Amino acid sequence: MNSEIRACQNCKKEFIVEDEDLAFYKKLEVPPPTFCPECRKQRRLSWRNDTMLYSRTCALCHKSVISLYAPNGPINTVYCPKCWWSDKWDPKSYEQTYDPTRTFLEQFAELQRRVPMWTTANDDGITSVNCEYTQDFASSKNCYMVFIAWELEECLYSSYLINGKDIVDAVNSMGDCQFTYETVATEKCFQCRYVYYSVSLSDCSFCYDCRDCADCFMSVGLRHKRYCFKNKQYTKEEYEKILRDYRLDTYTGVEKAKKEFKDIFLSTPRRFATQRNCVNCTGDSLMNCKNSKQCFNVQRGEDCKWVENADTPRGSYDLSVGGKLDQCYEGVTPDLSYRSMFAIFSWRNENVAYVDACHSSKDLFGCVGLKKAQYCILNKQYSKEEYESLVTKIKEDMQANPYLDKNGIAYAFGEFLPSELSYFAYNESVAQDYFPLSGNEVDAKGLRWQDQLQMTVGKETMPLEEIPDGIADVQDEITKEIFACIDCKRNYRVVPAELKFYRRLKIPLPRQCFYCRHKARIATKNPHQLWSCVCDCNRQSQKVGYQNAVMHFHGEKPCPSVFETPFAPDRPEIVYCEQCYQQEVS
Repeated sequence: MNSEIRACQNCKKEFIVEDEDLAFYKKLEVPPPTFCPECRKQRRLSWRNDTMLYSRTCALCHKSVISLYAPNGPINTVYCPKCWWSDKWDPKSYEQTYDPTRTFLEQFAELQRRVPMWTTANDDGITSVNCEYTQDFASSKNCYMVFIAWELEECLYSSYLINGKDIVDAVNSMGDCQFTYETVATEKCFQCRYVYYSVSLSDCSFCYDCRDCADCFMSVGLRHKRYCFKNKQYTKEEYEKILRDYRLDTYTGVEKAKKEFKDIFLSTPRRFATQRNCVNCTGDSLMNCKNSKQCFNVQRGEDCKWVENADTPRGSYDLSVGGKLDQCYEGVTPDLSYRSMFAIFSWRNENVAYVDACHSSKDLFGCVGLKKAQYCILNKQYSKEEYESLVTKIKEDMQANPYLDKNGIAYAFGEFLPSELSYFAYNESVAQDYFPLSGNEVDAKGLRWQDQLQMTVGKETMPLEEIPDGIADVQDEITKEIFACIDCKRNYRVVPAELKFYRRLKIPLPRQCFYCRHKARIATKNPHQLWSCVCDCNRQSQKVGYQNAVMHFHGEKPCPSVFETPFAPDRPEIVYCEQCYQQEVS
């Protein structure tokens, strides 16, 4: 095989299909993609809604519930998770007979809109307890407004969490964290706040890329330290006085610390990417990975490419969120599956393609909502021989008669679902977080825009200026008040579990609603994209006072290192190669 250079159907830019990619596509018996990696990701994410919630009524039990699907959207019938998982209804009763005179994806989209959808993809009342307000969520207890997570207890307002307890306002908590607040990409941290890309910290605040530290504040790149402030060593008594003087239990104290930390953050070198115990990998936020390229926020991955937010993926390409899967391709959360392709929120499956919300099944093609099923096409039951024959014919028809979107882009077999068929409006989807578009741009692409995002404004009972500055002055009655976000003016509350957490960690009440806090955290993450850059150690050392950087390994010669990094060349951060960075950190 030889590498191929292709032009993306969508953005028209050229992209390379490597030999190893062609081997993967051949093994899975799919043609190479016609979209570039970035456009493929944007298309997948347009089928994910992680945080936009609406009030709906379960069509089976008539209970008022929260739902991913807007009342004015294309999904008319929703069931609460308990009803959806029950045997009170039969998804096969919505079967369709394949019509070869029409495109397959058009028929599949019709089925998606006919079969009742779960309000949110969670297991509340089944294997989770008191976790109604969650999404893409499992095996947890007492969690509220948590998204894409499992094996948690007592967590609030967070996303992409694995195996933690008492976590609030976090993203990418990779395991074994407890009592952490406002963190990004942490592991094994205890009683920490405003900590980023760090491992094994205790009682730390405002730290970046620190490991195995305790009682450190306003520091970057520390290793095995205690009682450090701005990377300088102090005695226990000196450190505790500094911490007291900053008054991090008050809103004004935290805002002061945020501004100072930003200056330190930008003037301190950082590693080109966060990778730990990885072999032959490219990407960022990788742990215990092998032979994985262009991957982000992945642990225990092997032989993967273009995979993000995954736990234990094997031999898989183009996935947006997934856990414990093997040989999967172009999917949105194909958890615990083998050879699942073009799937959306479908778990524990084998040899399935073009499925949505199907579980514990084998040999499905174009199905929605099936559980423990086999040899079904468009939810209709077939014999093994009938299934195999018809699937072959459908694939041939998809090649000969592909779906054409409003811009004339063709979707034959081997392509994920078109964004214009998504039941989510573009600004409801995760695509808006990573590939933001204006309403006019969305309209030009033939996609939907949601003008009625559910929110309340103008109902506040306590002005922001009346919120106590310090948590010590907050009374229990605060949970009855309604506030207005300082940024978007959306109304929000402080729930009792949240107040209990703030008191324990001595954290002032937030002035932003959950959505603005979530947006700010996402903005602090490194992008899921790589650029080829050279080491900054020579260019920046004298500018920021790192006088030893030039002499680390290269004498007076420029560092020869070239690497792939999530820090774009025009960003202000100082980025070092691994060798220079390890020499610099204390």
